[in-house]
Amino acid sequence: MAQWLNTTFYGLDSSMFALMNSIKCSFLTGFSEIFAILGDGGLSFIIASIVLMLFTKTRRMGFCMLLAIAVGALFTNITLKPLVARPRPYTHREFVGYWQEVGASIESARSFPSGHTTSCTAFVVAFFLMYKKKWSWVALLGALCMAFSRVYLIVHYTTDVVAGLIVGSVGAIIAYYLTKLIYRFLSRFYDNKLVNLFFTFGLVELWQKIFNK
Repeated sequence: MAQWLNTTFYGLDSSMFALMNSIKCSFLTGFSEIFAILGDGGLSFIIASIVLMLFTKTRRMGFCMLLAIAVGALFTNITLKPLVARPRPYTHREFVGYWQEVGASIESARSFPSGHTTSCTAFVVAFFLMYKKKWSWVALLGALCMAFSRVYLIVHYTTDVVAGLIVGSVGAIIAYYLTKLIYRFLSRFYDNKLVNLFFTFGLVELWQKIFNK
């Protein structure tokens, strides 16, 4: 499948790399490197989700985000990357020069789909689904910025990041409905001490319990 992707989308991918090379500058390189760090292993998104889960008002949102990242990783890192086994674009002699000009960032061997884009998209789409739509749509721009940065650094093909956007979105939608089902199921056992603790206890409540004695 890797060969099919490389052959079928060669025109698109080579044109996008040429475009990225034509607009390269220190600002865009720094911008892309920051996003590379933020998306490394999805760690920053995982931490943010866990922090939200520490507060009762945002626990459901954080839970959904964390679940979305997990579902996205299941599809991307566990299933598609090993199955497709597409080499990174900088292993192609035609694109290695572009890659060297923007910092020559080394990544893991497999390219399709983009794990950075998947985790970021899962995170922001879950946020969009769980938060007020008047403002949460802005977060979706983060996924587009992540996708851009991966192609700009020549560590992913355009088709890799498009797949990451799709997989991340699907993961978030699955997580959204799973979260609703899980919360609906747990609400039946609200009188159980552990379940009640899950719904009602967080950092704010802990603070109040310690200092309001």
